[in-house]
Formats: sequence, C-alpha cells, structure tokens
Amino acid sequence: MYPNAVMRSEDGGKTFAKIGTGLPAYLPNINCMWGQGIARALAADPADPNVLYLGIDGDAEPAQGRMGGGIFKSVDGGATWNQLPHQPASRKMFYGLVVDPTDSKRLYWATCGSGLFRSEDGGESWTNVMKYGWLFNVYVSASGAVYAGDKNLSRSTDHGRTWKQISNFKMDGVLVGIETDPADEKRIWISLTTWDGSSNGGIFRTTDGGATWQEITGDIGYRKPMILRYNPQTRELWAGGVGLHKLAQ
Repeated sequence: MYPNAVMRSEDGGKTFAKIGTGLPAYLPNINCMWGQGIARALAADPADPNVLYLGIDGDAEPAQGRMGGGIFKSVDGGATWNQLPHQPASRKMFYGLVVDPTDSKRLYWATCGSGLFRSEDGGESWTNVMKYGWLFNVYVSASGAVYAGDKNLSRSTDHGRTWKQISNFKMDGVLVGIETDPADEKRIWISLTTWDGSSNGGIFRTTDGGATWQEITGDIGYRKPMILRYNPQTRELWAGGVGLHKLAQ
C-alpha cells in the first residue's frame, strides 16, 4: 500500500506499525540514486522529538500529478507526513539530511552531484553552501560544526559559509559514515566505502581534528560500513553495514 513508509513503534520496539500517510504512493524514478526513489534519511529535531524529517530521492512529475520525493516533515512523531512546499534545487540524495542541534530551523540536505544545501528557516528557502561533489552524508556536531565531503572530509564552523578540508585519503572510496565525540570534537570517525566487490574501504579515526588519521577497521569482515554512531556513555563506536559491530573507544 505504501511503497515508501516509516516503521513506528510505541512500545520500545516490541511491535511496529507501517506508516505512509502523506508520503508518495509510488516510487519516484526521475533523478534518483539507483533508479527508484526510496526513503533514505530520517532526522529528528533535537529540541522536539515529535518533529521529524524524512528524505526521499526523486523529482516531481507535475504532468502526471506525481509529487516526487524530497523532504517530508512530521510534527506528530511520524504518524503523518507532509512534503515541504519548498525543496532544495536537487532531490538526488542518499543519507544526507540533518537538523542543526544548535538551531532547529537550520536544516542541511546533502545531494549526489549538486553539493550541500542549507536552510535557515525550516525549509522555506535553501542556499547551496557546497557546490561540488557527490555527498552521501552530512553531519552536524553538538557545537554546530558541519562535516561533509566526497572522497575527503571538510569542516565548516560558520554553517557552511567557508570550509576547510581535514583529510587527505588517497585510497579509492567515498565518504559515508561521519561521527564525532561530543566531549571532544577533535575526535572524529569516518567510514569510506566503494560500491564494487573490492576490499577497499574502512573506518578511520582522528584525535587531533584531522591533522592525522588512523585506520581502525580491525576485523570487520565486510570493510564497507555506512553508518557510524558513538555512544559517549559507554565509549563505544558502532558501525553498521553488512552486520553491526562495536569497538571500545
């Protein structure tokens, strides 16, 4: 019934309900990453857990009456969704959607091919603040620093107005996972991956803000993790892709 949907649990994960109210009732197929637009990114407003944003790739088809993908917003914890009336210039994306923890009206939307877009007014208008690269993700730290990049990581401390590249990886691969330590933002983890059958890829850590990097992939069997999450309470880094792994940090 709902080609694109959100799975929501009201009992701590024991049961889930499939929700698609307000989402496209078909799979967009124009300007998509891999032929079809699917729900790829979910971001919560740190100031209000009932406010959620969902990213689906794919352009609208006005002649056919099809709404396409883009950014959808829920103000009731995911029970219903509405497509934002004003969208970034490109809807071709992967994981790149985030709400700035220092300002709930500031959103970032990373695209594959058209760079990074920022909104300062909750999605009413958008500015292209990084005009290059296939960006598979964007990350905003607790202090509001923005991290994005294609093959290397760049950081902005002024909401995307200026950028500084803080890595210089020579290996094949694209940047996907990004995470920082909220207690020490000089500690950053990233994951690089490729879409082929090679062993290229891995997890890397810096403890000096990007001056030097160390590979910490370890014994992960499939060296292409795409999601990184750090738990400051347990001091563990979690990596998800094919399987789920954790490492004491």
